[in-house]
Amino acid sequence: MSAVDPDKVVAFVLDTKDPVLSRLALYANGGCGREDVINALATCQRDDGGWTRTDKDFKGDLSIISATCVAVQWLNWIGDRNSSVLTDTVDYLRGTQREDGSWDEPDEIVDFNPPFWMLPGQSENRVWLTSALCCKLKEAGREQQVDFAKALEFIRQAWDGEKFPVYQHTHWMAMPLLSLIGTGDEADEIIIRGCRDVLYDAVATGRADPGDTISIAYASHLAGEVAEDLFEVSLEKVRGFQQDDGGWITNHGEEHRAAFTVEALFLFKRIGAI
Repeated sequence: MSAVDPDKVVAFVLDTKDPVLSRLALYANGGCGREDVINALATCQRDDGGWTRTDKDFKGDLSIISATCVAVQWLNWIGDRNSSVLTDTVDYLRGTQREDGSWDEPDEIVDFNPPFWMLPGQSENRVWLTSALCCKLKEAGREQQVDFAKALEFIRQAWDGEKFPVYQHTHWMAMPLLSLIGTGDEADEIIIRGCRDVLYDAVATGRADPGDTISIAYASHLAGEVAEDLFEVSLEKVRGFQQDDGGWITNHGEEHRAAFTVEALFLFKRIGAI
């Protein structure tokens, strides 16, 4: 397995002048400590424990679920398990979980003209948000601090026998989530294998965005043996998507390149390629 040049990757991120992503990139390459990253991240956390500004698709000053999910992912990458920042985040998530076990964006988000995948009141959006949060909370070891069982049932009921509704995203969250839980239940195994098949087809045929392919590679590595073939094909694609400037391409817009590049850096760190 050939290694990447982390210095070149970090230089690309630093050139974007994004203070949070820059700290994350430096940490991945040994250039700063965990507390430095947490302090930078905390500038995006609001008093209620929720997060904003971690996703370039949202410009408002409001705690939203999708931005909070990104923050938990970042905290997982740096191995944070007990900071007050993480504890306050989990408290926020516990307080915003819905009666049916799901999470949804706050109604106020519509005042900031969000993209359709952030609109509240959409069942497919609640499914991807809930699967994403459960995956990240499980990875953080904080799943027991929300109503995890009810959230899992909400996710499972959205599976139509072949796929989840609308989004590829839900599949790369639910696959490692159910794999990490490891119930051995045949219904869960069907969902895990089905997610792998949906994602493998998307990656192999080029229908997965280059940036999203990084997320798929990370998720398949997290899922373990059941997704080894998906990991291999995804990782090969990810390597090919790096550009001469050190960053990764995406069809989601130039403003997202730094975040995807940081994700690629932590992917390679996870698999020992840097």
